[in-house]
Amino acid sequence: MADAPRRSGRRPRLYALTDGRTAAPRTVLTMDTTITAAVGEGDDAHDGLPTEWQHVLALCPPPEGRAVAEVAARMGMRLTPMTLLLGELADRGLLRHRPPMEGAETIDVHLLMRIRDNLARI
Repeated sequence: MADAPRRSGRRPRLYALTDGRTAAPRTVLTMDTTITAAVGEGDDAHDGLPTEWQHVLALCPPPEGRAVAEVAARMGMRLTPMTLLLGELADRGLLRHRPPMEGAETIDVHLLMRIRDNLARI
């Protein structure tokens, strides 16, 4: 028997990816939360997971991970369904998450002062 033709432009419905959920029960993620796969790509823990879940986990290798918004963009999904999907993965222990750094941790005041000074010279 011949295989059925594959439709390359079709994506799974969002409710299928999130198991019909409209909110993650325990894990709440924001667009700038950093997520990291809890298991390596070659681990047997990925076997049996939906392909899309495996793809998300592959996008977030330890130790660096990615922001929720970046994962959504790379997967071609809207942000809200992606946060639900990632919340599901976090609830199942398949990924780790950490809140974004505070503004004071990411701002280099000296760099900003040099930029200001150089702009003033122009």
